[in-house]
Amino acid sequence: MNFKKTASIFAAAALTAATAVSAGAALVVSENPNPALTSSAGMWMEKIYVPEQGIDFGIDPRELGSIKFTITPESPEDFEGGTGGAVILSSGPTISVDHNWPQANFWGVYDEEHEIYARDPENDPNPIQVQTEGDYIYSLTLNVDETNNVQDDAYNDPSIYVQVALSEWGNEIFSDMRVLSLELFDKSGSLLAKFDGDGNLIDGSAAQSAPAAEAAPAEEAASGAAPAPAQAGDVQAAAASSKGSPNTGIGDVAVIAGIAVAAAGALIITAKRK
Repeated sequence: MNFKKTASIFAAAALTAATAVSAGAALVVSENPNPALTSSAGMWMEKIYVPEQGIDFGIDPRELGSIKFTITPESPEDFEGGTGGAVILSSGPTISVDHNWPQANFWGVYDEEHEIYARDPENDPNPIQVQTEGDYIYSLTLNVDETNNVQDDAYNDPSIYVQVALSEWGNEIFSDMRVLSLELFDKSGSLLAKFDGDGNLIDGSAAQSAPAAEAAPAEEAASGAAPAPAQAGDVQAAAASSKGSPNTGIGDVAVIAGIAVAAAGALIITAKRK
């Protein structure tokens, strides 16, 4: 039995809402974010469609069927599985159709190869379960349904915004997590768009239909220059806009989600199976 892995009584069990938020600064911040990306220690959020800010990746957000984040610990040797938070699809703007900030929580990693047992795969009550994809590579998938979808009334409003976010409230004693990619799939399961950890569109039907001139040249990336966003819409101009990000109510939700994740962390503690 590996006591280091299995006897981790997560500090999340004793966290208050305040400490869950302050101690949960556990995402690696992008050093070169695309102008459509908001990257902080607790939040990775990509604006998918904000026409008032010139952000349009050529995706019809009403067609979204699922959202997948792929993440990895920044220091695998220190990782004990204590990562938790939420995946969010937020859209607006009108109050009658605005789901605003519907979160789907997750907590803990089960990775038998590396003897990490911070999640009970048979009794995980969270709406999202962390899945192992490779060597310290994990994924989080949010299905889009009537509780979080982008509705026609909102989409047709001139002040519509659609954004996808990963929030992290894991305890600081564990390794920080790095976002490797965000993938958007339509209702049939086809890839609409894939973004890298800096929020750049790199694959999918949206990337294939984007103007070639907007793709980041390989020599530019090699020189260390900031890559051009490979997307439809002038997001560089949007970065200079004074309109800022849509008001999502993240401050209030962070406290609520912090409590939920702390509770989940306290309940999901499992021993190594023989």
